[in-house]
Amino acid sequence: MPLKPLLTVAALALSAAFAPALEAEMPKSFKNEYSTRIFGIKVTVTHELSDLKNEGQQLRFEADSWIGNIEEISQFHWNEGVVQPQKYFYKRRGLGRDRDAELTFDWEAERVTNDVQGKSWDMDIHKNVQDKLSYQVQLQKDMIAGKDNLVYPIADGGEMKVYRFEIVSEERLNTPMGPVDTVKVKRSRDDDDRATFAWLAPKWDYLLVRLEQREDGDSHTINIDKARINGKTIEAF
Repeated sequence: MPLKPLLTVAALALSAAFAPALEAEMPKSFKNEYSTRIFGIKVTVTHELSDLKNEGQQLRFEADSWIGNIEEISQFHWNEGVVQPQKYFYKRRGLGRDRDAELTFDWEAERVTNDVQGKSWDMDIHKNVQDKLSYQVQLQKDMIAGKDNLVYPIADGGEMKVYRFEIVSEERLNTPMGPVDTVKVKRSRDDDDRATFAWLAPKWDYLLVRLEQREDGDSHTINIDKARINGKTIEAF
């Protein structure tokens, strides 16, 4: 499998390692690191949450290797328990053709402006629409609430896409931070031979522990190396 599709798929789960419990607040900050090797090339993934001055929050995902880099940023607020994205940024360098995209959400007008490679257009949205990072926070919040209807409309490049997830099983994994009990989740796709799995740790508000993509008989996995919550390192589960 080419490196670019795998790095892009990594954003499906790595971009939001934590979500709030029903009566709890989001962590003030976190910084998690993951790694893998693809065709012998080391890939390091960094995932961060930070506060914004306007009382919103920002999620940042970056996958980095010597042949290229992908960075995504989602800035969002909470609105009646629903994640409400405000801005989304995407930047790819190397891995073939460079690419830049920016989405700006106007919730009063129920419109999102897409600016991709210098071309701009608008699209209608509704309350529950997410961007390509923010939906994962909503996914984890819904899992904490015990919901099983894990379906999310995504504004993506001028199109409205739908991401669907299903809970597959419970598994215990060994990690650099010790053994951890996880819930295995699969992203479902229609008419697609790809399968993406994420292992999430309920004890840590569904911290992402492992991500795997399978396609055409190949399998690639990204594993957690380090995690910090509110400045404190997680040393063992």
